[in-house]
Amino acid sequence: MAISLSHLLEMLPFHTQRVEKIDCYHCGEKMRETKALYIKFNGQPRAVCCHGCLAILHAIERNKMVGEYLQTKLVQTEVL
Repeated sequence: MAISLSHLLEMLPFHTQRVEKIDCYHCGEKMRETKALYIKFNGQPRAVCCHGCLAILHAIERNKMVGEYLQTKLVQTEVL
């Protein structure tokens, strides 16, 4: 009787737990919720995928460019 590797992995206990994936607030990259970094951006906690995205959001707030960023983000989501 042959058992495939994927079938064997499905039988293991750790595989039965689904990993929650969320989108990075800045770049949209999918990430595990447990691996997310959080930053307070525009008064709300936001999940980001890496220190680069975290630094960008920090720089945007520090340079008082939140309005421009949010406007650009809104236009980009309308295009998609």
